[in-house]
Amino acid sequence: MRITNAMLVSNLTRNLNGNMTRMDKLQNQLATGRKFAHISDDPIALIYSQAARNKIARLANYQRSVQTAQDWLTQAEDGIMEMQRTLVYAYEETVSAANDTKGSGVDADKRTIAPLIQQLGNNLIDTLNMTFGDKYVFGGYNTPGDPTTNTDEQRVRAFVVEGEPPRMYFNGFDLSQFDRMPPDLYTANLTGLTAADVDAMMAAMVDSGGNPMVFSFDGAALLELHSLRSDIPTFDVGPGIEMPVTMNGIDLVMFMTPDENGNMVMRNTWSVMQELYELVEAGASAEAIGDMIKPLQDAQNHLLTQTADIGGRVRRLELLEARFEQDAINYERMRSDAEDVDMAEVIMHLKMAEAIYQAALSAGARIIQPTLMDFLR
Repeated sequence: MRITNAMLVSNLTRNLNGNMTRMDKLQNQLATGRKFAHISDDPIALIYSQAARNKIARLANYQRSVQTAQDWLTQAEDGIMEMQRTLVYAYEETVSAANDTKGSGVDADKRTIAPLIQQLGNNLIDTLNMTFGDKYVFGGYNTPGDPTTNTDEQRVRAFVVEGEPPRMYFNGFDLSQFDRMPPDLYTANLTGLTAADVDAMMAAMVDSGGNPMVFSFDGAALLELHSLRSDIPTFDVGPGIEMPVTMNGIDLVMFMTPDENGNMVMRNTWSVMQELYELVEAGASAEAIGDMIKPLQDAQNHLLTQTADIGGRVRRLELLEARFEQDAINYERMRSDAEDVDMAEVIMHLKMAEAIYQAALSAGARIIQPTLMDFLR
């Protein structure tokens, strides 16, 4: 086959373009730090890279959600502990009045703790109305200052005490009517039942003596109570993981304790505080005041149980946070393996390409320099 000068020039140009293309690709990798600039460069690596980036972005959202949930739970824990301290103060004063530790034996002296008990009850309400951001911590989805919750200005707060005699309301719903209710009604699963079904169930209930039980509420009110108890803000803290970030205020104030006949009933913590206030205000006997010690102890134990529940959620969030941090490291490594270049290797290949390109230029200059005219001369 005859090789012409044009063929040499064409091959030289093609080879030089190939060398320049390789150098351009290596130079882009060195400048951007990425293995590919176009999908066609490495489709498989690009798929792995995009999958890793999506995972990293989702993990970042979950990590922010976990942090916010931890803040909520911390605020809820602080509120429960403050209510616990309030009950401790009330318990100490009750024990003092019941045992007459001051030694006065005068009913008027018992009345001196009445204002303290009243203020402790007010502090209990204030704590139940504590907020985090623009939400009540224990008020479900009630928003502070939102007039659409209830047109009555006094009932804008989640927990309100009003009326004579005073009664406690939760988002406008009367909670005092459920004081001393049977625990079976409080813990019953009423899903799918109508108000008539609940009324029939309540009508069939009897006390320890076999007598029909009388309630201050009907089936519709009980269904509303169970509906309000399920009103708890939840956060999406992981793939398919929803966690309540606080406690419902109803479950905080309602606790189980024996009544004067030894039957277990549900009591309202505020109602217990109000009853204690009325006793000391009236200068009741030490025995009557002493009967309030057991409910106060049970209320404290109930709050301790709720605190333990909060602590368990916080620990779970800490484990989730640690797992997400490790997952972020793993996905970042996957992304780096898919798209990041080895700088030392790229620099080495670029130097080799430069040397090859310069050698090709030198060889081409020697090949195409002589022409036929040089020999005819």
